[in-house]
Amino acid sequence: MPATARVKEFSSETLPIEESIRRRAYELYVQRGNQSGSELDDWRQAEDEIRRAQDQLVDEASQESFPASDAPAY
Repeated sequence: MPATARVKEFSSETLPIEESIRRRAYELYVQRGNQSGSELDDWRQAEDEIRRAQDQLVDEASQESFPASDAPAY
């Protein structure tokens, strides 16, 4: 499964964000052949992927709530 699809899978779960990041970082570790030494890099990459996926979901939800033709009334 591609990384982006995997991120969406995690972001759609009701897991706390830290747990989602932890799981993705572990996947990255396994993909590297279970070799230690890059834990911080794995964590940062996982955090970036999860947060980008969350931001994308928020953006998509906002676009559905406020179509381009209908500006929000404040």
